[in-house]
Amino acid sequence: MTRKDDWETMKANTDEFKSEKIVDIGTAAKRISELKRQNKKAGLCAGGFDFLHPGHIKHFESAKKLCDCLFVSVTSDRFVAARKGSGRPIFSEKLRAYSVASIEYVDYVFISDLERATEVIEKLKPSYYIKGPDFIGKTTPGITAEREAITSAGGEIRYTNDEKLSTTDVIRYIQEKVKREKLLLGIDRDGTLIENVPFLGKEKLWEKQIRLKKDVTNLISYVQTKYDTVKVVISNQQGVARGYFGTETVEKVNRHIGKLLKEEGIAIDSWQYCPDADASYAALRKEVKFNPDFVKKKTRRKPSPSMLLHALQELRISISDFDKVVIIGDSEDDALFAKNVGAAYIDVTCKNYAELKKEFDRI
Repeated sequence: MTRKDDWETMKANTDEFKSEKIVDIGTAAKRISELKRQNKKAGLCAGGFDFLHPGHIKHFESAKKLCDCLFVSVTSDRFVAARKGSGRPIFSEKLRAYSVASIEYVDYVFISDLERATEVIEKLKPSYYIKGPDFIGKTTPGITAEREAITSAGGEIRYTNDEKLSTTDVIRYIQEKVKREKLLLGIDRDGTLIENVPFLGKEKLWEKQIRLKKDVTNLISYVQTKYDTVKVVISNQQGVARGYFGTETVEKVNRHIGKLLKEEGIAIDSWQYCPDADASYAALRKEVKFNPDFVKKKTRRKPSPSMLLHALQELRISISDFDKVVIIGDSEDDALFAKNVGAAYIDVTCKNYAELKKEFDRI
């Protein structure tokens, strides 16, 4: 296998991580039907299986003892991110499937893009649905629904007797016991976080115009695994002052971008924007009919540090709480903004992920 600079590059290049054990969900369902005709028992384990650890391996070993053939459903990236939040999954669905497939006790692995395990159970109809001992006697809605689903599918739920060790517990230990530097990351929106669209929100179908810049989101994913990170998106939105759209549209756009980022495992801590135009600028642009309510002698527009400072005030933290402050942008205003807050600056213009990461690591 070709050597990679870091695991994040590996995460983005999964072609080398293949296994004959990895099948699609339809193939898994057919194989289970064949096993039943042979009077063999098919067991199913389901989960994210992120950051594979000894607890997972022991669970699979015990699960295999309960059945003739063990199938493992690996939850897709988007549903792991929705459930677990910022920074999760640590590894992509293909890498997680490959890791699980490498375990000798597992016979088949498939990636499930279904939201709930009940849907997987209904589709595959395994003989056994296998959970850890911590679910014995639990009556939460999730496990109750899974018990009902496996019964309806003609199977039964089985439990292993292994000691519980979860990925979340491991990550919590690292977060609480292993010190990471604190980083404040200021991010420009248009042209940096997303592909630039002049006055995004002016067109009715603005959602279709939004494209995340993958090289930048890959950089943010890398940064938040390395640092204890607070992320603030800061943008000038003069389209409001020009009357192209209202502040509610800016907020809808931000929420939509936030949703797309969350699917990538990135959670923004604060969204800040300035809808105003400087009076001196507006006076020069006679051809533009500015809304006077948004024309001001002094604004919070970048390169002023006001929006970032306001975000920190809302979050009840200060710049002095951070070991590093980094601004990423694509314009002279962004560079001046970084200078005004005493931060390092990364210009994302015409740079790929490898170049951005290299520049970030030099800071």
